Amino acid sequence: MEKKEGKLLIVDDNLMNIELLEATLEPLGYEILSYLNPLKALEELSKTKIELAMIDIVMPEMDGFEFTEKFIKNHKNTPIIYVSAHGANENKIRGYNLGSFAYIEKPFDVNTTRAQVKSVLKLKKMQDELLKEKKKLDIIYQFTKDEIILTDIDFNIISQNHKLLKEKKYLSKSFLEILKENNQIENIENLLNFAKSNEENCSFRLIIEKSKYTKTNISKIHEDGQDGYLIVITDLTEEIKAEKERERFVEMLTHDLKTPVRAEKRALELLLDGSFGELNLEQSEMIKEILNSSKYMMRMTDNVLTRYKIDNGQCKINKKLNSIKQTLQNCIDGLKYLIDGQNQTIKVYTEVESDVFYFDEIEIKRVITNIIANASEYSPEGTTIFVSLKENKENIELTIEDQGLGIPEDKLDKIFDEYISGAERFKKVGSGLGLFISKKIIEAHNGKIYVTSKENKGSKFTISLPIEQNCNLQLAKN
Repeated sequence: MEKKEGKLLIVDDNLMNIELLEATLEPLGYEILSYLNPLKALEELSKTKIELAMIDIVMPEMDGFEFTEKFIKNHKNTPIIYVSAHGANENKIRGYNLGSFAYIEKPFDVNTTRAQVKSVLKLKKMQDELLKEKKKLDIIYQFTKDEIILTDIDFNIISQNHKLLKEKKYLSKSFLEILKENNQIENIENLLNFAKSNEENCSFRLIIEKSKYTKTNISKIHEDGQDGYLIVITDLTEEIKAEKERERFVEMLTHDLKTPVRAEKRALELLLDGSFGELNLEQSEMIKEILNSSKYMMRMTDNVLTRYKIDNGQCKINKKLNSIKQTLQNCIDGLKYLIDGQNQTIKVYTEVESDVFYFDEIEIKRVITNIIANASEYSPEGTTIFVSLKENKENIELTIEDQGLGIPEDKLDKIFDEYISGAERFKKVGSGLGLFISKKIIEAHNGKIYVTSKENKGSKFTISLPIEQNCNLQLAKN
């Protein structure tokens, strides 16, 4: 028979009893250690792992109960079975009080005893597996910085490591009560809705003691009919503080950059208009180049600031009645020197009866400017950019089509992702923020933006905006 890992112990002062027990246990496949002297067993086995011990009660050097008390100091998780001819109830009670798994009276039936031992060994194996899992959990509890909470189906806490929720006032409270303690009324509602839903996971920001900003992840547990929740609370206070500092820095930087660039742009426009005297052709061309660079810088600073506003939820869409025709014309006028510098032409076709509807003029102007500027930037000199405006019962549709080098097919589905641009491919400078921000703005208007393109045949961007009633929306965070 193949030997199993582990050792079984027999301690009995009667050799015949030992031999009978050895014969009983041998078919189980374990190594058997037998001792006539309990003192010798204690001395030699202090560091030996024992799977199960079968102990006689009446022995001359030390009775089985005294042996057990000393033995379990070094073998806390080893199950004990007493084997004795003395079946008095007081002995059985004392044995069970010491943690014995069974009490077998002599003479015993071999098959019954073997079955009892197998049953106890099975329990021992399950116990060992549970202890291993508990040790893993204890290590996680000890070394993680996260608050880990296990609850029942009603959010009553079964276990937690008190990493973030250390206050005494949180002891013996349910997770819902902890949320209430921190005035997280909206999160309580979110949690109760999650409990009723078919979703398996949810997360929200939990603010603890008005000073700790955390991300809380909650997962449903389904284990043998014992449903519950695993809650992991991660402290993001320092990260959020650092992010807010970065946001303030970027906002301040972009604001400080826009002021001199705006002044530079105005001065350059006055120079080109001849306000300070006529310019020769070379001077005029040079001023146009500098003006185009200034406008590019203004668009870049606007895009960076908008990106950070989107991130912290400060960028709101404020819809008012505006003319899309006038907004489009304002964009084209603002890009005049860029288009002229490329010797390009913009042709506009409109097929709308009423072009006035609710939209955020500032943000839609940002979108149109970004796309036309891109069309000009990535198209050869002397080409035409076609702009059309159409309507149906529910939408206004604006298309911007260029005669550029186009977008590879494998890049089309990523062109609106953050920091994705064709600048590197065409050896130009670009952050890829413009289209990313444009998509966020259009989606915040409940509209759609998409592109069709073929290499060497140009690109066509389509913006579809719903004609709807006035409302205030907030741009979703990425």
